[in-house]
Amino acid sequence: MKKQLFTLIILFVSILTFAQEKLEPTILILSPNEIKYDKSFKKEVTEYNDSIVKKNNTLETETYLKSEDFLSQPENIREMIKSEIEFAKNIDFFKNASSISEQFLAYRFFEKFPNLLIILKDQKSDGSLTNLKNISENEKFQYVLNFSKIELYKKDNVAYAEIKIQLFDNISNSIAIDKSYIGDWNNPGFEFACANESINCTINNALSKALSDIIHTIAINSPTLKKEKQLSQERLNVLSNKYLRKDFDEQFLRTILSNSNDKPFQLLLNDDKTKFVAFFIEQASSQDFKDLTKNKKDKNVKIISPNDIKDKEFLEEIPRTYAYIIKAVKYNDKWYYEKSKVTYFQANSINEGEKQYFNNLQKWNFFKENSTELNPDFWETNLFEKVSDLKKDPDWDKYGESIWKTDEVNNRNYIGLYEIIADSLRREKQSKNTSFEEQLNENVFKPKYEILKKNNPDSYSKLSVHSLIYSENRDLAINPVLVTDKEGIKKLHYFVAFNDSKKIYEWNYFEPLAIQGNLFGSEVVDQIGSLTEWNFSVDNLNDEKFWNQYVLLKQGNDYKYLKEIKE
Repeated sequence: MKKQLFTLIILFVSILTFAQEKLEPTILILSPNEIKYDKSFKKEVTEYNDSIVKKNNTLETETYLKSEDFLSQPENIREMIKSEIEFAKNIDFFKNASSISEQFLAYRFFEKFPNLLIILKDQKSDGSLTNLKNISENEKFQYVLNFSKIELYKKDNVAYAEIKIQLFDNISNSIAIDKSYIGDWNNPGFEFACANESINCTINNALSKALSDIIHTIAINSPTLKKEKQLSQERLNVLSNKYLRKDFDEQFLRTILSNSNDKPFQLLLNDDKTKFVAFFIEQASSQDFKDLTKNKKDKNVKIISPNDIKDKEFLEEIPRTYAYIIKAVKYNDKWYYEKSKVTYFQANSINEGEKQYFNNLQKWNFFKENSTELNPDFWETNLFEKVSDLKKDPDWDKYGESIWKTDEVNNRNYIGLYEIIADSLRREKQSKNTSFEEQLNENVFKPKYEILKKNNPDSYSKLSVHSLIYSENRDLAINPVLVTDKEGIKKLHYFVAFNDSKKIYEWNYFEPLAIQGNLFGSEVVDQIGSLTEWNFSVDNLNDEKFWNQYVLLKQGNDYKYLKEIKE
C-alpha cells in the first residue's frame, strides 16, 4: 500500500496552489464485479493477498494525512489520495487492477488536466446501463470505469488474464467502451513492467491495452482538448500563411553563420535585429539507431517515429526528414548562437516537413495564451531563457542545499545572461580548464610524482591522483593524492603546483588522513568543504579567502601551509 499511496504524492508534490476550476475529467473507478480463476493460480493469488496485508501500515497513512505535505496539496489531489488509502484497506489481487488503473490514468492525464478527479471506490456494478447511470449520477462523476469481469486461465501452459472493461459516459448516457482485453504472462516492460511469467504480468498486459483505449476515448470527447485542437489548427494556418513563406534576408544570416553551408527555409528576426531563429531541413541518408549513435553530428536528437518505441522497427530505421534551428543573441557586439531542437521525423515531402517542423513554434511560446496573436515575450522565453538566480526560487529552501547547490555555484557568474551566451562562455571556460589541467599534469605533477617514487620508494610506493582543484584564475592548483607506502598504508596528501613554475609543494593544512580502500573523493570533499563551499562538481573554486587564508598564507617570507618537495 505504501507504494500505491506515494505514487501520487510524488507526482503532485510540487503543486502548492490550485485555482479550483471545473474538474475534468471526473472518473469513478469501481472494484471488479466478477472474478474467476483456475485452481492452479490459488497459491499465487493467496501469497499476493498475504503480502498486501503485511505491507499495510495504518499508522503511517494516518500520520501522512495530518502532515503539512498532504494538507498543502490541492483539494482534488487530497481527495484522490484519500480514496487510494481507503481503497487499499480491503485491496486484493483483483482489486489491484482498479488501483493500477487509477494511478496510470492520473499520471497520463495530469499534465493536460491538473484539475482532474479520479476516485477509487470499493463498489461493484452489474454492468447494466441503468446501474452505471445511477452510480454516475449519485456520485456526480462523468465517467464510471467498471471491471465487469476478470478471469485468469491457462492455455498451452501459458497464463492469461481476460479483463472485461466498461466505460460509462454520463454526458452521452452511453457505455463508450464495452470490450474484453487479454494479456499473457510475459513482461511488457516500461510502465507496466512486472516479474516475467507471473499473474501480475497477465493483468498488466491486459490493462496496458485497455487503458490506452480509455485515454483515447476520454481525450477525443474532452471539451478542453477539442478547444485546444481547434486553436492549434488556427495557429497552424497563421504560421503557414503568414510566416512560413515570408521573404527573409538570407544574406544577413550568412554574415553571421559564415561557416555553414546549409540553406535555411525561414528566418525569424526580432525588431532590433539582436535575436533570430533560423530554420533548416534536409533529407538525411538511411540509417538505423546504431548508425545514429555513432554519428557525431549532433549531441541531442529527438526522434519522432511512426513506430512505437517497443517495436523492432523503431530501432531499424530512423525517419529521414532531418530538421533543426539555430537560435542566436547579439551581446556586446558579438553574436552567440547554437544549434538546437534537432529532430528526425517522417514527412512525405520537404514542403510538408517544413510545415510540420515550423509548427513547433506553437510549443515554443510564439503565440499569446489562447490566441493566434504573436507573443511579445517569445524573444525572452523558451528559446531565449536567461540564467536564473536559484536562490530566489521559491523552492530554494526545499531543494537548495540538497539538489541545487552545485548548480547555484556554477551559475553565479552567468545570472541574467541568456542561456545561449552562458553556454558559450561555459564551453570557453571548460576548454581553458582542460588545457590548464593537461599542461600542469603533464609538465609538473606527473614528472614530479615519478621522481618522488624513484627517490623515496619507501614513502611513495604508489600514488593515486584525483582531479585538480583550482580557481578561474588558473594560477595554481591543488591535487589530492592517495599515497601508499611500502607497508601498504594509504594516506591522503595534497600537492600544489603553480602555473608558472616547475616546483611542487605539499599542502599541509590538514594532517595526512589514513584511508581504507582506494576511494578517497568523499574525504577530499569533507576536508576542503569544511573551509569553503566546494565539491568536485563545482567548475572552479573561486573563493579568494580560501586561497589567501588556507593555502597561500605566509609567515615572513615562507608559506605557512606549503612545503616545497625537494628532489
